[in-house]
Amino acid sequence: MKIDYTDETFLARWIANELSSEELKAFQQSEAYHQFKAIDEASLLLKAPDYNQEETFNKIQEKLFSKKQEKKVVKLIPAWMYGAVASIALLISFFYFNNSTTISTTYGEQITITLPDNSLVHLSPNTTIKYKERNWNKKRSLSLEGKAFFEVEKGKSFTVKTEEGNVTVLGTKFTVDASKNYFEVLCFEGKVKTTSKNNDETILTKGKAYRNYNNVSENWNFINSSPSWLLGESTFNNTPLYQVIKALENQFNLKFDTSKIDLNQRFTGTFTHEDVNIALKTVFAPMKISYKLAKNSSVILTYRK
Repeated sequence: MKIDYTDETFLARWIANELSSEELKAFQQSEAYHQFKAIDEASLLLKAPDYNQEETFNKIQEKLFSKKQEKKVVKLIPAWMYGAVASIALLISFFYFNNSTTISTTYGEQITITLPDNSLVHLSPNTTIKYKERNWNKKRSLSLEGKAFFEVEKGKSFTVKTEEGNVTVLGTKFTVDASKNYFEVLCFEGKVKTTSKNNDETILTKGKAYRNYNNVSENWNFINSSPSWLLGESTFNNTPLYQVIKALENQFNLKFDTSKIDLNQRFTGTFTHEDVNIALKTVFAPMKISYKLAKNSSVILTYRK
């Protein structure tokens, strides 16, 4: 069987183990197979994250051309082989370094996902997590944008990374809420360690909460056994109005005009996920703020006269 090694799909199919048995058998009996195999073996030199493409390429070349030192005559490597080396290096780089999994929710959406170690992550609306499945059990780490409730299986250290700070646990239940200049963690079970972006470290146990807002840290206690937003309502404890409005936006896909109110006011209370008008009234009536909900889902907020 004649094989066209210059076919750009051939090498990709070989790397991905997608060659037919006939193609693979013919390939293994060819002289070129041993050269390609040398390339594949050299690819084991790749170890994240210290990947240097130029250095790895040079090592591959050295392995291929080392046979020139032997006494027997060696045929010159065809010109197309140089392209093949680069192609395989790129393919291997893709398989090794671009295997991240990204999961996102949209407005009003909540989902639960199971991580490779059977830990659970409950995503609130407009939230994104990203993690790598490869070697997950050796390095349990993911990035978070938004708000999520974690039920972590016991094992090696488990880390949630955000732009505003990190949370590290071994096995426990907790929530993380992270957005610009806002970082909040509630521990529902076990013990967690929080580290804000200004290196403020706090250890939380069951019923303890921590918040860092505009570089100011706060702690408080709570009695809930699980996040209320899993059951259809959002609860807040002395929370900046800015964050409450963000939760309303994420839940109901609203856009607020807040130019005439103070977003640093604090709100304590709950709003339902079932009815937008009831939710708006529940939040803004106690704060003496009037709201006007337009047909395009925009909300204008003003203080009552």
